[in-house]
Amino acid sequence: MSKQQKKYTEASTRDKDNRIADLALNESIPAASVLFANEAMLKKIFLGSILIMLLVTWFAGFNVGFHSDDIELNNYGKANLAFYTSGGNDTSVMGKYFYMLRYYGNAYELIATTINKVTGLGDGIQEFNVRHIVCEFFGVLSVLFTGLVTRKLSKSWLAAIFASWLIFLTPSYMGHFFINTRDIPFSTGYIASIYFILNFLDELPAPTWKTTMAILLSFAFTINIRAGGLMLLFYLVVFMAYFLFTNGQLLAQCIQNAKDIGIKVTTAISGAIILAIVTWPFVLMDPKQLIEALGVVKKFPLKVRVNFEGESIDSFSVPPYYIPKYMLITIPIVVILCLIAGLVIYFMQRKKYNVKYGIIAVFAVVFPVAYAVGSNSALYTSWRHFLFIFPLMAAFGGIFLYDMQSRLQKPVYRMAFWLVFGALLVTPVLFCIKNNPYEYCYFNELAGGFKGGFYNYDTDYWEISVKNGLDWLMENEHLAQSKDTITVATNAFDFATYYIGRHYPSAKVKVIYAGIYSRNQQYWNYAVYNSLFIKSYYLENFFPPAQTIHSEKIDDLPVTAVIKDLARLDYKAIEAVQASNYKLADSLFTAHIATTKDHNPAIDPFIAVAKALINQNDEAISAANRALEYHFSNELDYSAQCALGDAYANKRQYSLSVKAFGEAASLMPGDGYSRQRVLEISRLMQGK
Repeated sequence: MSKQQKKYTEASTRDKDNRIADLALNESIPAASVLFANEAMLKKIFLGSILIMLLVTWFAGFNVGFHSDDIELNNYGKANLAFYTSGGNDTSVMGKYFYMLRYYGNAYELIATTINKVTGLGDGIQEFNVRHIVCEFFGVLSVLFTGLVTRKLSKSWLAAIFASWLIFLTPSYMGHFFINTRDIPFSTGYIASIYFILNFLDELPAPTWKTTMAILLSFAFTINIRAGGLMLLFYLVVFMAYFLFTNGQLLAQCIQNAKDIGIKVTTAISGAIILAIVTWPFVLMDPKQLIEALGVVKKFPLKVRVNFEGESIDSFSVPPYYIPKYMLITIPIVVILCLIAGLVIYFMQRKKYNVKYGIIAVFAVVFPVAYAVGSNSALYTSWRHFLFIFPLMAAFGGIFLYDMQSRLQKPVYRMAFWLVFGALLVTPVLFCIKNNPYEYCYFNELAGGFKGGFYNYDTDYWEISVKNGLDWLMENEHLAQSKDTITVATNAFDFATYYIGRHYPSAKVKVIYAGIYSRNQQYWNYAVYNSLFIKSYYLENFFPPAQTIHSEKIDDLPVTAVIKDLARLDYKAIEAVQASNYKLADSLFTAHIATTKDHNPAIDPFIAVAKALINQNDEAISAANRALEYHFSNELDYSAQCALGDAYANKRQYSLSVKAFGEAASLMPGDGYSRQRVLEISRLMQGK
C-alpha cells in the first residue's frame, strides 16, 4: 500500500468513527448497534478477548500433568539444543532413542527447551509446566490468527470476535492447548501461514517484503514442526495462480512486475526450506531426509490400536470417514451448525464477501483430509493430527454469527437468537468447567455425550489422568513414607516410572508394566490403570476392577483406576497352577473371587485348567467357554482350549476333546502338550 493510499484509508476510518460517534448521540439508534458498527472499538474488544483467553488458559492449564510423548519430546528438544550448543559435536539426537522422533521437526522443542535452559527450570519438576505454558501461548496464538483470517474473509472485527470465541469454547480443540506440544504449534503455524498468504495475494501486484518475510518464517516454523508443512509451499504457488488467472487485469499488472514478485516468492519458499533445514539437525546432516521425513509422517510405521465405533482396530484399518466422524461427534453441535450455515451464507452473498478467499479457505480445509484418506495414511487418536484445519472452519462459524447479528434488526429477534445460541453452548462450557483439565475428551450429544464416547471411542488418549491417579496413590496410601519396597503395576509404564522417580525420588516404589487383562499374572501391591487401549466390552463390564480404591473421572465415568490388593490370592493361585498344585490353585481362586469380588475374565483360562485337572469338568468347561468369548491372547485361548480338551476327555466325550486340542495346536503349533493329548485320546478312542 502506498503512503498516499494509507493516508486516504486512515482519513476514511476517522470519518467513519466520527459518523458513528454522531449516531451515538441519537437516542433512536440502539447503543449495541453503534458499538457493533465501530470497527476500532471491536478491534480492541477482539484483542482484549485474546488476552482474556490467554490468562484463562494459563490458569486452567497449570500443573495439569504430562504424558509419555511429552517426556520423549522434551528429551528430543534437549538433544537438539545440545547439538547446536556443542557446535554439532553432540550427535545424540541421531541415536536410536530418537529413531522415530528425528523425522519430526523441533521448532517448538527448541523454543521450549531454550526457555527451560535459560530460566534454569529444565532440571526441576516445573519443566513440563514451562513447556505447557509455551504450548498454551501458541494455542491462543492460533485463536488470534483465526480472528485475523476471519477479519480478512469478512472485513469485520465482530466476525473475528465471534470466530475466536467459537474456537476457544470448543473443548476438543482448546483442551489440547494444555498438553499437545506438537499438533497445537503446527495448527498455529498453519493458520498463520494462510493469513500471510492472503495478505500476499491482497498486496499483488506489489507484495511487501514485510509480508514476504512473514510467510518465510511461518512456513519454516510449520515445516519444522511436521514435514507435512511442505504443502504450504504448494499452496502459495497454486493460490497465486488461481488469483491471477481469474483476474486478467491483475495478471497483466503482475506480468509487468514479474521480476519483483518472482524474487519475493523465491525468497519465501527457498528461505523457508533453508531455515527449516538449518534448525533441524537430522535434516541438516542430509537435506534429502526432509522428503524422507514427509514419507514417514504420512505413513507412520507403527500400528496403533484404536477404539472406533465400539470396535478395536489398528490405525491402518480405519475407515475413510474416520476423521469426519470424529469431528462430527466431538465438536459442539452448535459450533457445527454455525460452521455449516456460515459456509452457505458466505458463498451465497458473493457481493458482500470475497469468494476467492472463501475458496482458498475451503481448499485448505479439505485438501489435507482428502490427501490423508486418499494416500491411506495411518490415522489414530481422534482428529488431533488435523486440528490445524479447524481454525479455518471456525472462521465461517464466526461469519455466520456476524451475519445474523447484522441481519436481525429487531431487538426481540436478536435476543431470541442469542438466547438459543447461548443455551446450546451451556453443555460444552459446563463440561470444561466440571472436567478440567480433560476438556479434550469432550463428546457431543450425537455420540451420546461422554458416556457414549467412553464405551465406543478413545477418550483420554494422552493418559493425563494417570498423573492425578499416581498423586492420589502416593499421598493417600502414604507410599512415599513406606520402609518396604512397594510394587505398582500400570499400563502407563513410561510415564509412571518417570513421574514417580522425578516427583517422589525417595519413595521405595518399583513400577512394573502389566496390562489390565494380564494383571493377575504378575505380582504387585497396587496398580494404576488408564482406560486407553481397553476394549469397549471390557470397559463396560469389567472397568474399573472391583479392588479399585480411587478413580479419576470424566463426567462421573472412570478413566483411570487405582487398585489395591495386598493379599494377591489370584497371583498365588496362578503360581499354584504353574506348579501343578491344582487343588490349591482352585481354593485360592475361589477365595480371591469371594474376598475381592474381582472376576477378571482373563483368569478364566487358569481357573478352567485347575478345574479340569481336579475333575470338576462342568465348571472347567464353563470357565473355558467364558474365556474364549473374549480372545485376550493366543496364549490364554490355548490354555482354555486345553482345559476344554481335558474336561471333555474326563467326561469321555472324546470327539469334542480332540477338537479342542486341535484348536489349541493351531494356536500354538510349537507347544507339544496338545498334540500329545490328541495322540493319547485317539488311542483311547480306538480302545473304546
